[in-house]
Amino acid sequence: MSERVTDRSGWVALAGTYRHFPALAGNSSTDWLVIGGGFTGLAAARRLAELHPNDRIMLIDRKRLGQGASGRNSGFAVAREMPGPAEIRHQKDRAVYLANAAIHQAAGAEVKRLVSELGIDCDYDSGGYIFAVRERAKFQALEERARMINDLGGEARVLDHEALKARLGIGFYNHGLWLGGGNALLQPAKFAKGLIDTLPPQIECFENTEALRIESAAGGGVVVHLPDGQVKARRVIVGLNAFMPRLGLKRDRVFPISLTASLTRPLTEEEENAIRKAAPWGGLCPVEGGATVRLTADRRILMRNTAEYEPDGISEAMLAKRKAWHEMGLRHRFPFLGKDAIEFTWSGHMAASRNWTFVFEQVSPGLYAAGCYNGAGVARGTLLGRLMAEHASGERSPLVETALGLDKPSWVPTGSLFTWIAKVRLAHELHQARSEH
Repeated sequence: MSERVTDRSGWVALAGTYRHFPALAGNSSTDWLVIGGGFTGLAAARRLAELHPNDRIMLIDRKRLGQGASGRNSGFAVAREMPGPAEIRHQKDRAVYLANAAIHQAAGAEVKRLVSELGIDCDYDSGGYIFAVRERAKFQALEERARMINDLGGEARVLDHEALKARLGIGFYNHGLWLGGGNALLQPAKFAKGLIDTLPPQIECFENTEALRIESAAGGGVVVHLPDGQVKARRVIVGLNAFMPRLGLKRDRVFPISLTASLTRPLTEEEENAIRKAAPWGGLCPVEGGATVRLTADRRILMRNTAEYEPDGISEAMLAKRKAWHEMGLRHRFPFLGKDAIEFTWSGHMAASRNWTFVFEQVSPGLYAAGCYNGAGVARGTLLGRLMAEHASGERSPLVETALGLDKPSWVPTGSLFTWIAKVRLAHELHQARSEH
């Protein structure tokens, strides 16, 4: 009989004891309601408390604060993205890359600021991370990308097989690119927990409280319907990321991608010697569908090598199969690890858009939404939550104007047609990247 696999985030399990908050029932009224207790919602609520110290601010989450997607991602705080081949070769695409750069750099700086000012212990590592592949054909325009990043004031360095082996402690990869310039790694659940633990006392938090429906209120404001009541708010900020469509927002613009990951037990002394006691690192793949791997500060290995369209989530049986894929990815890179090495396996959702842009806008009078970070939610969510609180408060700044001025997510079909397209597309990407799993 196979071992039961439970969908428990290793990051969350290792983050320590979380504060508990009650569920919200009955009818309430408030100045501000923030929906979503992840990075976006936590940042928005914090900034609202700074801007409106005398207002009532409520924060609700469908499950536990900080334990959804924010406590389940891979922990890359993106401050400078790697340009794609088109962004190097075509002026229009290059202009889009440059327009996003200000947001990315400010996002990375915002995470660093909060970690420092709030004293959050989340294994924050400002040493950058690495894009790497086995097959050179899978990493187009490697040198050109490095030159572009350095020309724009970033930090990038091409790494060959020997350099990668020396840095990572394994010989799996042959071609790579290190990106610094503010890019960082952290333990995402510890970061989220730290944000929760340091919330201003003015913010009223509620867990296990699902927003079911939003509608305009007679006479102004917004009414949010809950399972056991409703909240009338002057203004509402939605920070649900992949789950905005549940509230009828961006159904034809935003869609969820289901990801699964595993985290090993701590490495033994013998295993540490096998990787030459390498310093912690994070590895990404430049190919869609490739693996994400980390050697963490507490000496565990994270493996993520799946990406699927499963809007209803990953079942226990599916999760067991994905764990086997993670074991395969670990064997390819760390052949000394046995099948018993994995301690945690979990699933999560990433919000994506067809043109890889995020949502940041006023949806209707009194209703605002931010989300869809396309895999860069730690930093983008933290910054854009803050900026959305400022925008909804009537504050203006160059960063707010930049966020408002960027392209919006483009249209995607809905229903069975989209399901078929998404499943075929993601299966194709995983097949193309199979040598990088």
